Amino acid sequence: MTSTPPSSAATLASKSTPSISASDAVLHIESATSIAAPCQDVWDVLIDTSTWPSWNTFVPRVTIREQPGSDSQSTPDDLSPKLQMGTKMTFHVHMDPSSASEQDVGLVVTEFEPPSANPPKPGRIVWVADLTAKGSMPAFLLTAERVHEVEEFDVQEEDGQTKRVTEVRNWEAQVGYLVYVVRWMFGAQLKKNFEAWVQDLKQYVEGQKTDS
Repeated sequence: MTSTPPSSAATLASKSTPSISASDAVLHIESATSIAAPCQDVWDVLIDTSTWPSWNTFVPRVTIREQPGSDSQSTPDDLSPKLQMGTKMTFHVHMDPSSASEQDVGLVVTEFEPPSANPPKPGRIVWVADLTAKGSMPAFLLTAERVHEVEEFDVQEEDGQTKRVTEVRNWEAQVGYLVYVVRWMFGAQLKKNFEAWVQDLKQYVEGQKTDS
């Protein structure tokens, strides 16, 4: 655990993803929040897509298309809903959370590092557009890559007491010719949805802690 103050969205705006530098990104979206729960609890909810209908208004449904080592005959119902390195999935995105309209986005997990208490290490998961998915766009038209990190901190409150929190931070970089259209049409809404993502996660995890 560290005692560094949580990151701000302004700091995240300068962060690159593994394959897209922040300076090259046509669209860069980010959000962060602190959750009053252990890092492992936050991580477990984040990577378990079976929980997403209960909290995620932006992506309330995920279809797992392939897991590492899965049989080619496996159906989505046969596969674990938990993300891992190499998971191929389709996000059923609600750009407008109040609408039933969905947009399907094929993705693949390219980094997967669970959090560790000893030695202290943040959890980190990265997913990127899956060019093998049905209906995927060529990389030169649109490539999107998203990073999530979860990390525990000690935060000193106004009364001098120390409180343990988990910071969730995520950012996405997009490049390609079509991203200019995406930025113009959906840029503002995507920023709202990214903020909703971390706030939805916070409300759900802290609610689970209260219920237990």
